This record gives sequence, C-alpha cells and structure tokens, in this order.
Amino acid sequence: MPDFKVVLATCYGAANTGQLAGAVATELVKENEDYHLVCLPAVAIDKDTGLDKVKGAELFVIIEGCPVMCCSKIVEQHAGRKPDIRVEMVEDYGIKKASVLEVDPEEKERIKADVKRRIEEILAERGPES
Repeated sequence: MPDFKVVLATCYGAANTGQLAGAVATELVKENEDYHLVCLPAVAIDKDTGLDKVKGAELFVIIEGCPVMCCSKIVEQHAGRKPDIRVEMVEDYGIKKASVLEVDPEEKERIKADVKRRIEEILAERGPES
C-alpha cells in the first residue's frame, strides 16, 4: 500500500507561471487532506524525505510553470519517477509567461479545478482499494 495517496511537486519559478503553478499546488494540498506537497529542493539534493514521498505516492502529480519542465527533470533525475499527471501553465492552459510575480485569481481557480478533476478521474478509475 502506498505511503501517500496523492503527492504534488511544483514549480515556484520567478515568473507569473511558476507562481501560478505553486499557488495551484498549495491550495490543492490545503483543501484536500489526502494530497501532499513534496519539497522539490529536497528531491534535488537527494534527501530521503523528498525522495521517499515521491516514490511512496499512489498518484504523483507535477504542476509545471513553463515548457522548460524544471520540476519534471529534477524529479526524474533524482527520484527516477515520471508523473501520473503533468500539467504546464503555458502549453496546457495558455498562460503567457511574464517576469512578474502576480497570479490571476480566476486563472488559478480554473487550473486548480482542472487538476483536481484529473486527479479524481484517475483515482476513480483505480478504484477504492488504491
């Protein structure tokens, strides 16, 4: 049995898209008790607390800020796991990347609802014993 039902890794990059990705992930974790956020720097330095959370996830989700896919590259290199779900702000949601640290609340809610829907669909497909 997995140690964690849903684990999210996210970008918190220095642009609106990274901030948006981080805000979406943070709110999902705060609103859903079975969702957990992994510390990406802990994964990057091969810290067991980060690696174990990624490896022990029943469902692993990456929320990327932009097409560079920093989060995915770090996780795959250090934890050896690809996500069950990966979304990215620019290509998947049409957010224009800009060097500002502001988040549009409506965009955040729209993306958060979509990510949650995707998570719930996969969990439902896997059944209650997952």
